[in-house]
Amino acid sequence: MKNPFTIKFQAGVLLAGEFLLLLTSVLWDDFDPAQRWPAWMYIILFAAGGYALAGSRRWLLTYLLTSAIALVLGAVEGSRVTASVSTACYAIAFYMLFNAVIGHCFFRSKVAAADRIMGGIAGYILLGFLWTSQCHWATMLNESAFLNVRTETAATESEQLYYCFVTLTGLGYGDIVPTTAVARLIAVLNSLTGVLFLAIFISSLMGGLVIKGRK
Repeated sequence: MKNPFTIKFQAGVLLAGEFLLLLTSVLWDDFDPAQRWPAWMYIILFAAGGYALAGSRRWLLTYLLTSAIALVLGAVEGSRVTASVSTACYAIAFYMLFNAVIGHCFFRSKVAAADRIMGGIAGYILLGFLWTSQCHWATMLNESAFLNVRTETAATESEQLYYCFVTLTGLGYGDIVPTTAVARLIAVLNSLTGVLFLAIFISSLMGGLVIKGRK
């Protein structure tokens, strides 16, 4: 199916949604947990960005259904089973987005170089959001899975987002630390995916530029 988006920079749709999510993350701690509209807003933003890249109605419906299941199950309190299923659904949704980004950046021939770069940036940021969702799951298993050593309290959702991006980029300030085995595993996988993605994306991008330069 032909992509319905006629704009030149399709990856920019997802990237814009990600930046909006990052900018509004400072307000997460002020949101009422009973209000689900912020989560729905983020899902719709990501759905629009993924649809711009995938160009498939089937992809869009599958993503919305998976995200809706994750959101509904995540609202059920006190159940580790529903929390785990919700987190798994979020992981599937992020995989769908990431797969759309990879397909757009690496496996399509008629994509502008600037759009490939924006797609790579969007994919990198997407990894941070993916591991933030996994941190949320870890805190469902143990509220103190991530500890703010300055305040000596459990890390809030916005602090977990901050921690994931700091770990993803290899900065590691040390003000928030994982305290459980699950949290430490998430930290290891977070840092590994950040390093590997940059290495693979940059090498692939440079390889493509070299090939074009030889033609």
